[in-house]
Amino acid sequence: MIAAELNISPFTVNNHIKKIYQKLHVHNASEAVATALKNRIV
Repeated sequence: MIAAELNISPFTVNNHIKKIYQKLHVHNASEAVATALKNRIV
């Protein structure tokens, strides 16, 4: 849905998500959300 909305490839979206996970030192979406909330990123 993100790719369609932004008119980009789904692979591009996946690459961006992977890079976000790497920067946050997490492995999945729930860890990313927890880390973002803990560090007041969101």
